[in-house]
Amino acid sequence: MASETIKCKRCKNDAKVISVSQNFWKMSLYSVICAVIFYFIPVISLISPAFLGLALIMALAAIYMKFKGGAIVQCNKCNARYKINKYDYDEYKKGNLKGF
Repeated sequence: MASETIKCKRCKNDAKVISVSQNFWKMSLYSVICAVIFYFIPVISLISPAFLGLALIMALAAIYMKFKGGAIVQCNKCNARYKINKYDYDEYKKGNLKGF
């Protein structure tokens, strides 16, 4: 997946745009992977259902954030990290918003 970029509002360099919903989906996937790995380890397999529960919660949060959340803009040059709202993120995805 290609990394989306936007102009940083502080230093005007390229910054990464990360969807909040996408973060929750990744955490959900990692929790499922941990649950599967822990399932096959004898003593640790007892906490495997906890990771499945965590994965379910993260998946529900991802669905909720798909409709409510926005995005996180992270600049590597000036170490700025800020949130943009859902409207601005949708405008950016459409191509109507070039920068901040």
